[in-house]
Amino acid sequence: MTTTRSGHLRPARLRELLNPIIRQQLDRLDIQPGQRVLEIGAGGGEITAHLARLVGPQGRVTAVDEDTSYLNPTSVIDVYRRDLNGDDLPGEPDSFDVVVARWLHGVLAHPPEALDRMIARLRPGGWLVLADVTDSPPRVFWATEDDALLIHTVMRRVNRTIPGLLGGGTWTAEAPALLVVKGMSQVCTHVSTETWAGGGPGCQLLTDVIDCLRPVLATPDTDLDRFIALMADPNVLLGSYDRRAVHARKANP
Repeated sequence: MTTTRSGHLRPARLRELLNPIIRQQLDRLDIQPGQRVLEIGAGGGEITAHLARLVGPQGRVTAVDEDTSYLNPTSVIDVYRRDLNGDDLPGEPDSFDVVVARWLHGVLAHPPEALDRMIARLRPGGWLVLADVTDSPPRVFWATEDDALLIHTVMRRVNRTIPGLLGGGTWTAEAPALLVVKGMSQVCTHVSTETWAGGGPGCQLLTDVIDCLRPVLATPDTDLDRFIALMADPNVLLGSYDRRAVHARKANP
């Protein structure tokens, strides 16, 4: 759920985009020691480890991903390999206090069915957190006209190449409405964006993505080399991808 084979792109850098907004959501939910959490799309385990600290030694974190090679089970963390497009989720119905599903870095065939399976695992009164990155159009705040056009062109090709990005992210804009229809309450969406300067970590992320996807972007090397040079130029300012998180609560009977 967190891998793509296009250009052998490793998603660690992309996951870093979501970690801050997921942590903000978890802080809002005030996860307590002893609670049980299901994390879907656990990836490299950064949020998994954070959740384990929150629930403490008496709690439980069940981490799920299609690729579990970066996840390590502990006395608090259980690890399961699952594909959300077909596999059932671990755990009993009504058994988790919180379900966290980050951007799955791929396309879900049936998002409403995936949401049904998550909601079924939540106990009444439990919280669901969805997080993803959307394919917001490139926003170039400072660059020459030619360079701005080049940045825009390259970024659109990147968005088309990374599964689940072009088209509005994993959960799409309809996710909050779906949650309301499914009886969830206190549905709230948060969107975060920032300005990236050339040479900073955001532009370095884009450089890493270009390096990984270069063989499949169908873009001249001269253009990609120019793009990478611009990402190191402190005078270049870009708008970041939009980071989105939705949280909702399962109603009590």
